[in-house]
Amino acid sequence: MQTGTAKRHVTISLRISTFLWMDDARRRELLALLEKRRDTIEEVAFFTSFTHPPLPYATIARYAKHLRVIIPQFKALGLRAGINHLSTIGHLDENLENSLAEPWQKIMDINGTAAKGSYCPLDTRFQAYVRDCYKALAEAGPDFIWIDDDVRMGHHPPAQTSCFCDLCLVRFAEETGEAWTRARAAQVMCGEGSAESREVRAKWVAHNRRIIDELFAGIRAAADEVNPALPLGFMCCAMVYEGMAFTQWGRTLAGARGVPVKWRPGGGFYTDAQPVELLRKAHQVGRVAEAIPAVDVDIQYEHENFPYQKLKKSETIFVAEAGAALAAGCTGVALNLMGISPDPFDEYLPYFGRIRDAQPLFDRLVSSAGRSPCEGLWPSITPDIWAAGTGKSQADSLPCLTELAEIGLPPAYSRAGAKVHLLSGDAVHAFTRTELEGLLAEAVLLDGPALRHVQELGLAELAGFEVAGTRDRDTIERFTADALNGRHAGWWRDCRPSFWRTDAFLLRPLSESARVLAELIDFSRTPHGPVMGVFENRLGGRVAVLGYYPWVPLQNLAKSTQMKNLCRWLSRDRLPAYVSSFHKVALWCRRDADGELLIPLINAALDTVTGVCLHVRAEAPFGLLRMDGRREDVRIAGRDGEYQVLDLPALGPWEMVLVARS
Repeated sequence: MQTGTAKRHVTISLRISTFLWMDDARRRELLALLEKRRDTIEEVAFFTSFTHPPLPYATIARYAKHLRVIIPQFKALGLRAGINHLSTIGHLDENLENSLAEPWQKIMDINGTAAKGSYCPLDTRFQAYVRDCYKALAEAGPDFIWIDDDVRMGHHPPAQTSCFCDLCLVRFAEETGEAWTRARAAQVMCGEGSAESREVRAKWVAHNRRIIDELFAGIRAAADEVNPALPLGFMCCAMVYEGMAFTQWGRTLAGARGVPVKWRPGGGFYTDAQPVELLRKAHQVGRVAEAIPAVDVDIQYEHENFPYQKLKKSETIFVAEAGAALAAGCTGVALNLMGISPDPFDEYLPYFGRIRDAQPLFDRLVSSAGRSPCEGLWPSITPDIWAAGTGKSQADSLPCLTELAEIGLPPAYSRAGAKVHLLSGDAVHAFTRTELEGLLAEAVLLDGPALRHVQELGLAELAGFEVAGTRDRDTIERFTADALNGRHAGWWRDCRPSFWRTDAFLLRPLSESARVLAELIDFSRTPHGPVMGVFENRLGGRVAVLGYYPWVPLQNLAKSTQMKNLCRWLSRDRLPAYVSSFHKVALWCRRDADGELLIPLINAALDTVTGVCLHVRAEAPFGLLRMDGRREDVRIAGRDGEYQVLDLPALGPWEMVLVARS
């Protein structure tokens, strides 16, 4: 995916609260800071609000007039200066007495709960208001305008799954040719996952895609009235419920002139109370980044410290979070860290120094990796993945990746980089039978519920196993003497369902060549049958079925080693790299324009670690670049088949390094 104009360095931008740009004293202090930090910050975006419902048009017009005077002050420093319009349709209910209060249609969920601070995009009166707001903002003379992530159809508290107002139901009736009420929609869409339910849910996803696209078209038209060359940007979260139509939305935001579009993938990681969550956010952001049109190269990670209390996020985690996002495919970082008050901001200044120190590593990663895909284990989805779920469960396979990545297996975020496919539960229904056969002809990790669906479709013979039954209590996994288990034959994994309830799926082999890797026992050591196995099918595909706690927890020695051996076998040693030692080190595998490997790693532990072994499918000598710019050689410890084994130097807690060809 090395298309578009390559970036020579990482983009670091700063989002600026209304308090900081409206207050004269704070603004002077901010200008002085940015003049000193021109080695770090190259772009700023001014928020239009500090609360989350839309503002009255008169307020937006007044702010735009003010920004028209202020923006040139920041451009004079050599900065790009734009606007971040916080609330287009509204995020949630707060500050209602000072927000837009019109008798227009509000967002309504499937149960009839209406928001007060979020408006339905199908109301034509509201559409006119949106166009007027963006036209006023464009007249302020910004270098760009960000659209924030309130442009979504789900989650506008107190409304949840939405919008099921009368306007939306009438539109959906026109699209489907049948009448809809909220009660009928709830009955059909929130049922137990029948074929009819999935068909209707797929139509609803398409409906959501169109609504977002029409809103973007109105915004683009408003900008074009003032400046047809004005870039627009979109802060996008997962957008699964909205159908992940990034290519179409990108075309619409680009307009007739094909103006480059800015993107800001994001989501919640506000504090370091659970540091590992930064990796989970990186996976979500990485999937979005790879779905963004290849022509677009300005992909800024939304780095968010809300509600901006400095001690809630350490500087070490702050910079590791930025690094993980760049490793996952972003090309910049948009910092939102300086508070939502008119108070001085000195407490936040140490963050800037840490970002500056890390820039040599960030620049090397962004300039070399470009838009190349991550290669490794892909949680298999399609843009219709929401349709495959039910009212009680989501079909998204992304959570399957979490602990596999934490133990040192590389993630992939699109099929372009997939060496192994992860397929979980209802995600099976997102694929046609032909598509499933295509996956099963390659390398697939299936859990028990997914195997059950594959079996119902008559494809169990390609998996080598069928579901023989389930057990919901007193279950322990015991490894067999299969070669993939190595020296851990006979070892146990006890996940204790009495505390963390998950059914164990017992398996029945369908072929003599199906190999059992683990059996289920109880506290009396009574065997109950196979619970994990592998099979090579007639299409040449390799399949593994995980019937016992398939995706978590995987972090003891025996299980983490088994999973690495398993993924090597599944991929036929096509994983570009993986951490082969017993460490909690996450990595990503990218490539430069010449196809050479770039491997960013993060020590995801609170301990300094030594003896980290990295298996790399390459012949060249490798070096290591640290966050502080220091370069070190990496010792070659030996070979293991297709892999060169590297012995990495010590890594500090949550330290990121880049391993690349010397």
